[in-house]
Amino acid sequence: MNQGGMDCTSHYGGYHMSGRGMRRLTVFVGEQSPREVDLGQFHKEYISFGRSPDNDLVLPSPNVSKHHGFFRLTANGVYVEDLNSTNGLLFNGTRVASGLLREGDILRIDDERRSVTSGVLFFFNTSSEHHSWKKREMGKAGELLIGREQRCDVVLNHVSVSKRHASIVREGDAFFVVDHSSTNGTFVNGRRVQGRKPLKEKDVLRIVDTRLIFANGCLYYCSYKRGLGIEAVHLVRTVKNKGETFNICNDVSLSIEPGELVAIIGGSGAGKTTLMNAICGYNRPTSGQVLINGEELYDTYDALKNIIGYVPQQDIVYDNLTLFSMLDYAAKLRLPDDMSEQERRQRVHQVIDIVELKGKENTMIRQLSGGQKKRASIAVELLSDPTLFFLDEPASGLDPGTERNLMRTLKNMTNTGKTVVLVTHSTLNLQVCDKIVFMGRGGNLCFYGNTREAEEFFHVDNLVDVYNMMTEDPMRWKSLYNQKAQRERKGGGYKEVHSRQSYSKKAKSKHSRLRQTGILSSRYLQLLINDRQRLAMVLLQAPILALLISLVKNGYQFERYDITKSLLFALSCSAFWIGMLNAIQEVCKERAILRREYMTGLHLGAYITSKLLVLGVLCLVQSLLLIGVFWLTVGIPEEGLFLPPFLEMFLTAFLTAFSATAMGLFASSLFKNPDRAMTAAPILLMPQILFSGLLFKLKGVTTVLSWFTICRWSVEGFGSSANLNGLEYTVEVNGEIQEFPHEAEAFFEFTKAHIAQDWFLLVVFVAVFCILSGLVLRSVKK
Repeated sequence: MNQGGMDCTSHYGGYHMSGRGMRRLTVFVGEQSPREVDLGQFHKEYISFGRSPDNDLVLPSPNVSKHHGFFRLTANGVYVEDLNSTNGLLFNGTRVASGLLREGDILRIDDERRSVTSGVLFFFNTSSEHHSWKKREMGKAGELLIGREQRCDVVLNHVSVSKRHASIVREGDAFFVVDHSSTNGTFVNGRRVQGRKPLKEKDVLRIVDTRLIFANGCLYYCSYKRGLGIEAVHLVRTVKNKGETFNICNDVSLSIEPGELVAIIGGSGAGKTTLMNAICGYNRPTSGQVLINGEELYDTYDALKNIIGYVPQQDIVYDNLTLFSMLDYAAKLRLPDDMSEQERRQRVHQVIDIVELKGKENTMIRQLSGGQKKRASIAVELLSDPTLFFLDEPASGLDPGTERNLMRTLKNMTNTGKTVVLVTHSTLNLQVCDKIVFMGRGGNLCFYGNTREAEEFFHVDNLVDVYNMMTEDPMRWKSLYNQKAQRERKGGGYKEVHSRQSYSKKAKSKHSRLRQTGILSSRYLQLLINDRQRLAMVLLQAPILALLISLVKNGYQFERYDITKSLLFALSCSAFWIGMLNAIQEVCKERAILRREYMTGLHLGAYITSKLLVLGVLCLVQSLLLIGVFWLTVGIPEEGLFLPPFLEMFLTAFLTAFSATAMGLFASSLFKNPDRAMTAAPILLMPQILFSGLLFKLKGVTTVLSWFTICRWSVEGFGSSANLNGLEYTVEVNGEIQEFPHEAEAFFEFTKAHIAQDWFLLVVFVAVFCILSGLVLRSVKK
């Protein structure tokens, strides 16, 4: 074992722990100010703590036994053990006899039911950077304001902190924490504060990247700028395929230190992305734990999500926006709602500088190179200044030079205090990484360490050779690695603690829905305008369809029943088609962006509403063009029911197109690929033709099916405006046109109530498809 506080690194059970030189405790005892204790300073394996003066750590508190317990320093980490004390140990809120300490873990010696002033709290961290705790006394003040604004009593300089984020309020001898509707929330012991919450002695608060501890009427706080550590403990992810169950992540345990650049490599089917998605919060593992500085990731995800950045393999930028516009819209969605325009624009320029894209601010994303697009995606995530950064195949499709520059950028990010994890197939620049995770087929961890250790372990000179070795016999290398880790383990007999307080209830995002709707609508409108070729094609569809309909008129439209009914049916199908085409690819083509924005606080209701607002305006213009050209080339009825005939026809066409757009959004939300979504368009159109009630007589089941068909109610609306029941029914017999009486159809009642019913049902279709889209999109995280 190394002496004198020197760094000592080793492995235990498949995961890496930092050495004695980086094992610190922040100790809160009774009413005393906290003190920092470096466990390495004792130069011994066992460090006792208790009330008696003969302990290494003397804790003068009536809650502490004379010889309460001890810390044991081993090569694989620091263990704590209770010596059958009266009040025991509370490990992250759970009473335990012993446990392995990890970054951010909290130990208490206290009353299990309620915290008391005389209690003791240990805060454990392994960072090499010394974190100083600042103190703010309440005194006689009635309120202690916390926020980003410089006028606050406690100023937290992070872009994701609101100006006036929260406050500690004193009322007599009682204290309360009040969240001022902050965008990213205030958390007490892992639970998000909703409005106002009583504060107990030594409660632990989190605001973005800052830990705050309330003790003795004072607030102690510390921001962690060095990065966050990740502990993956026995992660298993199982999936079912054709009735069989497979592990795609097979009992993986590892530890990533703060400020490290770590690459996950392996062949196809090795579970690289599965592992990364598990440790970044995207997909909860079937079993096992992910701890971020001692906090369970999935149980406290809402508290941690603002310090986690994730760049998927697919770029999360829009091709038809400039770089600055793209980042500005993303900043509006992700950063606190109270951030001024000047602050936001300043932050956008900062991240552009960080990713080395200065001078490209006004360049359209589609005009950037592959490497520059990847940097733009990284810039989106850097806006909220995350401490943990994950990237899935960032070098995919890049040339070697661009890849090297990208890896250099990522390494520079770790120098600013970020922990970076990436999945890659490339081995060209692995020497830049601090650690490499080698995954074998079936989701098996075959090795974890640096490049030199990997070459020695696999007995190779080039890490490319490792791919085939892990693919051919992953279980052999997994076994050898576990044996190596077991040999390096020193000590033992200590139980690891896996239970944590669970706060699985997801708190709602505090971003304003109305504000998000406005931002998303503005962005979507700009995307449509910037894609001029597509916009022109979309707008030309309506008049072209109307002109095609005019080719089959015979001069007796709106005089004779048969031709008028056929023309109105074609008009209804045209309105449905243009509405459907507007939306059927809109969600699935930006699914990667939607998924990421949803996980950072986007309201699905705001997203769907923004789509409907912009597409609704498009439908208005298209309907005006459709009915306008139809009027000029075919004609319209002479009178309407209670509106001018042109307005009635226009309103029916608009509601038809709008309800079809809502159906298109729902269909688009069902697919992950735009091409697959497009194949569904004819399938959705066919029922409109078959069950509209014009081509075929409806009876029995077909009548019921027609109730769920948009064109059924659309044709009824058009038919009522045209008073189809009042028109002549004619048939050509031996070259002569003969008029025949026909029975009035309930479909086409020439009454205000009937057309109002048709319009109302079309609006119902819009509402139903919006609700269905929202329900489907809830799974966008998966």
